[in-house]
Amino acid sequence: MISSPFALLQPFQENLAVQLFTKEDGLITDQSVAEALGSHDYAALRQVHGNRTIMTRQMIKRTEQADGLITDQPGLVLTMRIADCQPLMIYSPEAKMIGLIHAGWKGLVSGVIPEFFKTTLSTFNFPLSTCLIGIGPCLCTRCADFSDPLSELQGIPPDLVHGKNADLRGWADRQLMDAGIKPQNIERMEDCTRCNPEHYWTYRGGDREEVKQGKTNVLACVLK
Repeated sequence: MISSPFALLQPFQENLAVQLFTKEDGLITDQSVAEALGSHDYAALRQVHGNRTIMTRQMIKRTEQADGLITDQPGLVLTMRIADCQPLMIYSPEAKMIGLIHAGWKGLVSGVIPEFFKTTLSTFNFPLSTCLIGIGPCLCTRCADFSDPLSELQGIPPDLVHGKNADLRGWADRQLMDAGIKPQNIERMEDCTRCNPEHYWTYRGGDREEVKQGKTNVLACVLK
């Protein structure tokens, strides 16, 4: 478990907690994740590689299909499971809200990031330029290989395609900036899940069956 993985968010530790659970933590339940962050209440989704985001102030026990979560409810732990896809944590000091996005390549194609911010602005009134973004470990460009990237990744800027490989991190960053996020308000953990299978669960890197059984990395956050 990695506590407070994003330096960008550390000045706000009195207001929120962020944890990243990895392979060293084994199989973790949503309840145990919540308890590790000091709560019994959590919101967890049935992640489907789509673009839907849910705003909630109540517990969700994987009954909703979506890939984005938002809350302003203190004590409600948000969880997101990943094993190569990009996990994004969003915090607005102004609106006192947190959110998580599960952004795989299919989510990037379908617009999971812009849809998240559309849902945010339908609930809160604040400039998105004040949001702080932390992004956890995910595939690097070398490990994000496709048969035909320009065909499979509809909408990806051509300069982010390098032969059979795609810079999915760069694509997510551009979608964030297109939404109004300032580049200086985006922090990434540089670790690649596939390059570091000893530390992270990785679907492409040999853990396919384990991931199907529920063994994943988990990014979780809670407002205090």
